[in-house]
Parts: sequence; structure tokens; C-alpha cells
Amino acid sequence: MAYDITTGEMLDWAPQLNAAANAIEASPDGSTLYIGGKFTSVNGQPASRLAAVDTAGQYKPLNGGTPGGAVSPNGTVRDLELSPDGSTLYMAGLFTQVNDLERLRAAALDLKTQQVTSFAPRVDDESEVRTITVAADGSAIAIGGSFKTVEGSSDAYGMAILEKDGALRHTNLAKDIRNAGSMSGIMSMKSDSKGLYGTAYSMEGFFEGMFRADWSTGDINLMADCHGDSYDVLPTNDVIYVSSHTHDCSNIGGVPDRAQEGVYYHAIAFSSDATGTVGTNTANGYADFAGHPAPTQYNEFLPGFANGEYTASKQATWTVEGNDDYLIYGGEFVAVNGISQQGLVRFSLKGDKKEDKKEDKKEDKNEGKKPEEEKGKNDDKNDWGDPEDDWNDEEDQHGWDERNGDHDGWNNNQHGWW
Repeated sequence: MAYDITTGEMLDWAPQLNAAANAIEASPDGSTLYIGGKFTSVNGQPASRLAAVDTAGQYKPLNGGTPGGAVSPNGTVRDLELSPDGSTLYMAGLFTQVNDLERLRAAALDLKTQQVTSFAPRVDDESEVRTITVAADGSAIAIGGSFKTVEGSSDAYGMAILEKDGALRHTNLAKDIRNAGSMSGIMSMKSDSKGLYGTAYSMEGFFEGMFRADWSTGDINLMADCHGDSYDVLPTNDVIYVSSHTHDCSNIGGVPDRAQEGVYYHAIAFSSDATGTVGTNTANGYADFAGHPAPTQYNEFLPGFANGEYTASKQATWTVEGNDDYLIYGGEFVAVNGISQQGLVRFSLKGDKKEDKKEDKKEDKNEGKKPEEEKGKNDDKNDWGDPEDDWNDEEDQHGWDERNGDHDGWNNNQHGWW
């Protein structure tokens, strides 16, 4: 499905899949949407786990250069990523073949010829590749998941930087963050001109926060060593947004641990630049990452989410996306800041509309009176202002929050928000 991000209205775009979609990527011109997942048909036509549709939702064959053929991974596709120039579609997942070519959980498709490329990393065990991203200059590709080796090397423990042909680039990426196997892994990886970003989960005390690394060396140049699994990351010019169930950022001078009170932070933000270093860990059962460059965790952005129960995980947010104007969190939550809001929420990244309204009201109220010195003027940090005003302005949420309902009982702080 699709929504207009400005108005929040649902659009007519609705391709019919017979099973789950896990990833979607738009072409640079917005004319084609690439979808990856578990499905085997789209709009009644065969399409095994990878497909393309247009802006009307109509199926567009990816025929692998063969009339009547199709590009078909033999297992689930978890993630998709387009190269910066839009010419190549990268995919990651559980597959071991694409058509008749061996491709061990990662592959690429030349969109002009619709041929599978020579990109063929050798992910050596049976664990999935959960996420894939491409360097901003297109020079390298990174993968993340629960795998323990690539090409037999543990330099690729849970994540790896690859050359354009899929060969392992030996770096320090997995030197300090060692998340792999059945109990730990890398959930999401993204990239921009500043580096390679990742989020992690662990059920055995390893890394659970967000990091940024250098594409060439793999050295960590930013680490938000927060406790509580992190699921997705969105880097912007000045702020890095994370989807998580964070409960403790005290190692970087952020929010203290309140897990015993049932308080978790499902959307959290950090500075894009290092402002200090990770402190020595004092929490029982967690690894120590002291000394790494650390960002500031912004207390101005801590919206409250009520966990959902759609999956057995009983989490709130799973993904975060956005553009210059809006930030989008998706997941299985059922309320945001005490207001019924299920699965998808939009936050404004600009407070201009709200501030303009305030100024208009102020001018009307003070008409004919002697001007007074302004008091309590907000420090302008990406137009955040008061989160209750700028991030959750009911007057500026249009179709997203036009719901009625009884909110009694939401204020007991028992479901992971406050």
C-alpha cells in the first residue's frame, strides 16, 4: 500500500502479492518500485520473491534477459538496495541461487540488461544476510546478518564490506562489534557520504546500539553504545534516527536505565558528529566499548510508543524512513504519546507551520500593545522545539491521526511509553 506523505491519505497503489514483502526500493525517477520478499506471484502473475511494479501497481516483468523468463531467487529476499546511479539492484536474504547461478544469500541484478551480475560473495554458513547497502560513491557494498564468515574469514563476523565483485574487503569492521550466530546479529545497514551505519541486536550481552564505520578501513568512527536492541537507522545531515527498544544510553551520557519501570525508547536520535567517547560499561552482562567516539543522544526527541502484539516479539517500532520534511516510523505499535496510532506514524522535521501559527496568534493577541522582549525562545535544533508541539502537532497530522477513540488507561506507563 502507499500513502501521500504530505496529506497522509491512502493512495490507489495496491499490487496484489500472495505472501509477505520484506523490502521495497524506488527507482531514481520514481517510475518503478522493486519488491523483495517471500511471495511467488504479483497480480496473479508468477514472480518468485523479486518483482517490479509501476506507480499504478501494474506488474513489470524482470525477465533476466530471456523472453518469458524471470529473475527468481530460490529463497526469501530480506533486503534490497539500488546503486547510487540506479543501474544495479542488490538483494540479500536466504537464497542460494538466482535462476541457475549460485548466489549465497547476496546477489545483484543489472537493471539495463536484466542479467544477474558477477557480484557473488561467499557467505559460508546457513545464516541469512538480513541487510545490504552500497557506499555513497558506489565503490563497495556492505552486508549484515547473523553469518559468521565470508570466504572462510571471521573478519566478516555478522557484517562485511565487499568489493564490487563480492570479494571480501579485509577491514576492522568486525574487530570490536562481534554480533553473529543464533543469539546476535546486525539488523540494518545504511550509508551516506559520512560512512557506513549499522544497528545490532544481542541476547548474550554483545553490542545493541548504533555505529558508523569507515568504508575503507572498517574503523568505528561513531558509536551509540546504548543497551536495548536496535532495529533500523536513518542518517540525515545532522541527526541520526534509530528504531529500537533502547532502555539505557548512560554509557554515552544519555538516558539512564529505566527498564525495571517498563520504560523503553522506541524512537531515539543522536548527533551525527562525535561529541565525546563511550564510557566504561557498568551494567551487568554487557560488553565494554569504552573509548570509541560517541555522539550526543538528544533528549528532545523521545516520543512514547505503546507496544503492539501482532508478532510474538511484542515490540513497537521496526523501521524508520524519511525525507527533508517528515520522519516516518513503522512497526506494530498501537499508540504514540497516548494517542491511538497503529503501525505507522509521521513526525514533522520542521516546526515552521506551528511556529508561524504561534506568531500569528501572538500578533493578534498583542495588537495595540507595547512590544515586549521575547521570552523562552527555542534553541533551534532542526526546528525540534517542544516535542509535544513540533513532533506531535495534532493540527499538522492531517490524515494520519484523524481517529477517534477512548484514551483512558493509556497513562499507566505499563506498556513501554510514558
